[in-house]
Amino acid sequence: MNSLSRRQFNRAAGAAALVAGFGPASGLAQTPMKIRASVVPIIDTAALHAAIQQGFFAAEGLEVDLTPTAGGAVGLPALAAGQVQVAFSNIVSTILGAANGLGFKIIAPAATAPDTPPEGTAIVAAKGKGFKTGKDLEGKRVAVNNRANVIWLYSRAWVESTGGNPDRVTYLEIPFPQMTDAIKGGQVDAGLLVDPFLSAGLNNNTLELVGWPYNTVQKGMSISHYAATDSFIRANPAVIAAFVRGLEKGIDWMNANAGSPQWLTLISGFTKLPEDRLKTLHVAPFRKTVDPKSVQDSIALMRKHAMLQRPISATDVLYVPARK
Repeated sequence: MNSLSRRQFNRAAGAAALVAGFGPASGLAQTPMKIRASVVPIIDTAALHAAIQQGFFAAEGLEVDLTPTAGGAVGLPALAAGQVQVAFSNIVSTILGAANGLGFKIIAPAATAPDTPPEGTAIVAAKGKGFKTGKDLEGKRVAVNNRANVIWLYSRAWVESTGGNPDRVTYLEIPFPQMTDAIKGGQVDAGLLVDPFLSAGLNNNTLELVGWPYNTVQKGMSISHYAATDSFIRANPAVIAAFVRGLEKGIDWMNANAGSPQWLTLISGFTKLPEDRLKTLHVAPFRKTVDPKSVQDSIALMRKHAMLQRPISATDVLYVPARK
């Protein structure tokens, strides 16, 4: 699954009706409740890995198993079909699915862009290319992890905002772990890369910076998050609340231990990058809330690029779990 077409979403929604739910839950049992979450091996999901490894989910009565995917868009059909109960995804793909009637709700944040560079996402090219503007990328091949997602949309918006025509750029789907080699090897001219792969490529002098898409287009935006279906949330509010509490402890751990040996080991473990390549990694502090205005601004950008055919607002896709 490389993109999120309406037909694919509808097929997944039909499958969801055949999947047995977890049943109502007003509180968690003594035996840990098992849930499955889809994730992408990028820095955005580090707090989730920390919550698992540090036992924060276990303390909340949850056992969280992970299903790796190539991009947040790929995990959403599995969410709709009930194959996973929580999906890491990006703001654009979740909004698109919600607009197509799949009942996706954002339950917790993952990554937020800083207000000023450096940030964890950038358009890069092989050393010496000299690309600086969207005009420079016209007629070129640019790698994105998935089409019709946040990487693809904000790359198009950056090209347009820096003088280029995004319709004159060819976008090719390449998973993040393979993107650096594709850029260096000439399979693509540039790519929209994320950390930790971004910092690793820039620090070893194999890549050069072209531009900061989020900072140029929408400063401080809510990039990614964790989503569940409205039906699962209504049937299992205690499970969702426990997941959010455990994740928030993981966020606190990541922020408190940034740059430490334990922090490097954790990130190296799920990204498969050597620890010495991560020592100069710049990570913005993880946040515990999703900004509704940022979500609304992303919706407006999706409308501008003809991605939405029906009205939707930030309140339609945001869920705030009850607190103890």
